[in-house]
Amino acid sequence: MLSPKRITGVLLAVLASVFVIYYVYRQVIGVSRDRLLTENAVSITVEKTIDSTGFIFRTEKVLDGVPSGTVFPSVSDGERVGANREIATIYSSQADAGNKSRLDEIENELFILGASTVDQEFFSADVEKMRKDCNEALDTVVRSKADNDFLDCVMKKNELLISMNKLENVTLGTDFSEQIKMLESEKDRLSSGQGESYGKIYAPTSGYYTGIVDGYENIFVPSSIEYMTVDGFREITARQPQDAVLASNAGKLITDSRWYVLCEVPNEDAAVFKKIDEKTQRPAVTSCDVVFPFDGNVRLEMRVERVISETDKASTVLVFSTDEMPDSFSFTRSQKIEIVSESYTGLRVPKQSMRKLDNKINGVYVLVGETVSFRRAEPIYEAEDWYIVRASTDEELEKAATENSEEITEDTLNDTEQKLKTDETDYKYLSLYDSVIVEGKELFDGKRVK
Repeated sequence: MLSPKRITGVLLAVLASVFVIYYVYRQVIGVSRDRLLTENAVSITVEKTIDSTGFIFRTEKVLDGVPSGTVFPSVSDGERVGANREIATIYSSQADAGNKSRLDEIENELFILGASTVDQEFFSADVEKMRKDCNEALDTVVRSKADNDFLDCVMKKNELLISMNKLENVTLGTDFSEQIKMLESEKDRLSSGQGESYGKIYAPTSGYYTGIVDGYENIFVPSSIEYMTVDGFREITARQPQDAVLASNAGKLITDSRWYVLCEVPNEDAAVFKKIDEKTQRPAVTSCDVVFPFDGNVRLEMRVERVISETDKASTVLVFSTDEMPDSFSFTRSQKIEIVSESYTGLRVPKQSMRKLDNKINGVYVLVGETVSFRRAEPIYEAEDWYIVRASTDEELEKAATENSEEITEDTLNDTEQKLKTDETDYKYLSLYDSVIVEGKELFDGKRVK
């Protein structure tokens, strides 16, 4: 039989065990309740595009050709020239024009080789610096090509060749004197047989010169756009190039920097361009980006000039314009285009993280240190598993402050923020890189997380 003291000890031990078990249980439950799965709010852009075929309209003046002989341009393709400037030389034959072209190439090669020669007697070679110069020159060429700046790419190519030749000259002892002699000899030979030019062509007005003529210069003219109809667009784009223009010309001048892209799209795709802003009663979309996939994916912001729509037609003609003239842009008369009709930029948040506070405020819970906070998040785009929500900026406070005060001060901004909180909500908008709570239990604003 157990003594009363022993019974008391057993009871105390049991109670202690129960307390320990209960404590551990509460700790485990507490941790599991506070265990949260978060995901950073990151910036994202989603675009809706319309694929179509664009036709380029420009103000162009074809330069008259010559009855005989070959025209050799004196200026670079795409170069801007002034009125009365010499833009081409006329040679009696194709061979003479070819010789002139090769002589220009030789002059460039001689310049590169001459600049590549290093006088070892007076030159202290820093090979590592020379390698660095080569790498930098190569990077510049690659960037120019990626930016579709082919004119700059060609110019930087010479700098790259000179840097590479200098490095080869110093590290391998390469001598370019033989190459220079051969080029000088070829130059003398071609010069001795070079026929004289017998005429020159001058620019009748200022503009951008190009030697490429496609026969549509007098067909795809901007002056036809103002009163164009859907049928009129179809009639113009179905025409054949003018043979007379192709047969005899000395290139052309683009006399106006503004050019136009016209395309036909289904009515449902064009609907976004027909929307009217309720406040201004003007078109809601006044500009958009147009991408040219087969021209190096050049992307240009273009103005919406006209939306040609007719009730009995199933398609609409869109007219865009810009005065940007990217270097080495081909201006191929007809080419594929991608019209960015809608663009949404904001913060990406999972759908399961969205909450509606007080049945009216959209938002998410975020983790700030060890505290749960509610952030407003207004969806502007919906995907299958996530939303794009509007990002937070200080510009709204500044704009609201300026409406009530001519001078923006810290006190003004603070007062404005309080008014916004009172009139709208007490919660800030979600910001970039906020830790959005995707999974969690019993969440509320201000909750402390263990």
